[in-house]
Amino acid sequence: MAEAIREMNDILFLLQKIESIIDTRLTGVVEPDEDEINLIAEYRDRKKEGNLKLHEI
Repeated sequence: MAEAIREMNDILFLLQKIESIIDTRLTGVVEPDEDEINLIAEYRDRKKEGNLKLHEI
């Protein structure tokens, strides 16, 4: 009986660890703000026209 309880505690510990990893890596889907939408549209227009200048970081 004691061995079964120890194994259950080990499984619970692993599940909590997995849940913690998922929580830290999970990203939600966030809708862009209006200004971000405008900037994306501007970027796509400039890229299509060939007026886009990118600088290496």
